[in-house]
Amino acid sequence: MVTYLLGLGPLVDLRDGVDAAWDPLWNDFYCDWRALYFDKGVEPPSWVMGDIAMASGTKGIVFPSVLVAGINLVLYTELLDANDRLSVYDPDGGLPRNQRSWEEDRAPPAP
Repeated sequence: MVTYLLGLGPLVDLRDGVDAAWDPLWNDFYCDWRALYFDKGVEPPSWVMGDIAMASGTKGIVFPSVLVAGINLVLYTELLDANDRLSVYDPDGGLPRNQRSWEEDRAPPAP
C-alpha cells in the first residue's frame, strides 16, 4: 500500500450523494456491476457514467465505499496533463524508484 500526493483538475464528487441536478442515471452508481456484466451481459450504468465523466473532462470520480468506511477515488490517468500532479509520498526514500530497483531488492543475498 502506498500514499499518493495529488493535485488534479476537476473530479466528480459523490461523497455527499447525487444532487438532483445530475442525470438520474447517477443514482445507479452503486449497482452490482459484476452481476450486470457477467450474469446478464449488460453494460453497467457505472461504466456509462465513467464515459460521461471522461467526456466532460473530469479527471476521476470520488465516492464513498460501500464495503468499508472510507473514500474511493477512480482516476482516469490518460486524461492527466502537465497541470496535474500524481506522485508517491515517500519521505524516507524507502520505495523503489524504477523497475531496476525492484529487481535489486529481490536479488538473493550474496554468499
